[in-house]
Amino acid sequence: MTVSRFGSRFLNHIGPHNLLPENGPVYIEESSLTLWDPKEDAQAREIGHAIAIIDLAKVTSAEAAAQKVLSAVHTEIGRRWTDTAVGLIKRLRAGSISLTGGVDATGQPTVSFTVNPALSGRNGQIFTEVLDAIEAELESRNLTMGIALDEFQRLRLWCGEGIDWPLKSMFERHRHIAYVLAGSERALIAQMLANKKAGLWKVVDIIDMQPIPSALLARWLVQRAGSTDVVFDDVAAVSVVLLAGPRTRDVVQLARVLWDATAFAGTATSADAAAALEQLVQEQGSLHFRAWQTYEGKVHQPLLALLASNPHLKVTSFNVLREQSLGPKSTVSRALKQLVADEILVETPAGAYVCDDPFFQRWLELNVFEDFGLPIPNRTLDHSDEAVTALLTAMR
Repeated sequence: MTVSRFGSRFLNHIGPHNLLPENGPVYIEESSLTLWDPKEDAQAREIGHAIAIIDLAKVTSAEAAAQKVLSAVHTEIGRRWTDTAVGLIKRLRAGSISLTGGVDATGQPTVSFTVNPALSGRNGQIFTEVLDAIEAELESRNLTMGIALDEFQRLRLWCGEGIDWPLKSMFERHRHIAYVLAGSERALIAQMLANKKAGLWKVVDIIDMQPIPSALLARWLVQRAGSTDVVFDDVAAVSVVLLAGPRTRDVVQLARVLWDATAFAGTATSADAAAALEQLVQEQGSLHFRAWQTYEGKVHQPLLALLASNPHLKVTSFNVLREQSLGPKSTVSRALKQLVADEILVETPAGAYVCDDPFFQRWLELNVFEDFGLPIPNRTLDHSDEAVTALLTAMR
């Protein structure tokens, strides 16, 4: 979903009276805000707030991001004031944005925005200018608005470090927009928010959002599928959570593939969940292969294979170094640190090293394990699995 609203759940995290600029923007990691309910929209509007999410995950430039922001805001407030689009355009540099009108299938008027790259400025200038125009338009109408920028860190990829200071200035100036920044690339986000030399240091409040409880997430999957006349049996829902969790984004991604595969069959089982995992891994195969090839000829590759097979393996121990011919302990330690820094592996509190991406984990199992003499695990889960039984019990 490109643009959605997450109503009172947004307000629950920052407080219904905290949609005020003096509280500053907040950053959250991928979180339970995924589980939004359309009925919550009305609850937010009852206290006078318009709220919109702009998903930047698949956007490739600041110009495209600015275009999505304009469309999202117009969708949210334009229906209240038909002249909003024209008002926004007038507040921007002449020629930087063009406006096209139309009519949708129901006969309702529609508006689309197009950014002129030649006049968009440098370092994401058009992006902050669009939000400045929205701020001015909201001020003129005495309206406040909550804007969530999902995968906001991608601005850094397009614009470089130069975007940090304009964002800082914008966040500090805006009095009618409350911002929530969400993202999943921890290393890049840390550079933007935790670095004392970065423009956004101490500008953004960071909220540590824990993973959604697995039982709650599994129940939600069953309910969401059921609302579309597709049945996820409890073991299928539990399988999706266990195969792709704990990150909500990954669970939802796998659930969507499972839903697509069973929409006509009517019922999804644990075997279907395992098949959906294989399909998703195959679809992403080229990306996983490139990640693997990054470490071609280095000790990183056998390390990845070994840890994907046994996350608790002490790869720097004398016996493992000798048995696996990994080389000097110092070399293996540096490689392990690099894999963590590259967000390929994550170290757990228990000292295990697991793949950050569950789909890359499965790709390794299917495409690499055999080369290293490792057994390929069967990912179809059933009641004999202790984790399945425990989660089924928690769902009830």
